[in-house]
Amino acid sequence: MFLDLSYSSMQGLILLVALIFSGRAFRENWIKKGKNWIYKSWFYGLISSLSFLILALIPMKG
Repeated sequence: MFLDLSYSSMQGLILLVALIFSGRAFRENWIKKGKNWIYKSWFYGLISSLSFLILALIPMKG
């Protein structure tokens, strides 16, 4: 069922950029602790975690 999962190099680049920017936004929200910082940090943290897991565990198309 999931054996044919893969992503192209362009999708990998988009995931990498999402990982970088959402990780930075997570860190900035965590340090500043402004209004609703917990929800924003969770949102950005989930995006960066999912991007990392996809890049680490799913193979890229050859």
